[in-house]
Amino acid sequence: MSLEDIPSYFSDVIGTTEAVAQVILCVIVIFTMLLPTMYLMRDNTNSTPIALIMIFLATCLCIGLSWAPLWILIGEALMMAMAVAFLGSKITGD
Repeated sequence: MSLEDIPSYFSDVIGTTEAVAQVILCVIVIFTMLLPTMYLMRDNTNSTPIALIMIFLATCLCIGLSWAPLWILIGEALMMAMAVAFLGSKITGD
């Protein structure tokens, strides 16, 4: 079994469609990369950009494994750009 076949095997095990299994597996990958990072940075108040980078890297991993389509990465990049612009405007007061 290759890594690309894991969503189809997982969908057979839980009894759902392959798209739902892909979403569940992508969320698992994102949380396994994000939660330790956020735990290690819990005392730092400026850890939001690092969390955004970890989410982006986890999504890139899911796309590389063929568990998620490319349009999710494009939408996520746009949302992160808006988040960074919002954080920048809160810091500078513009």
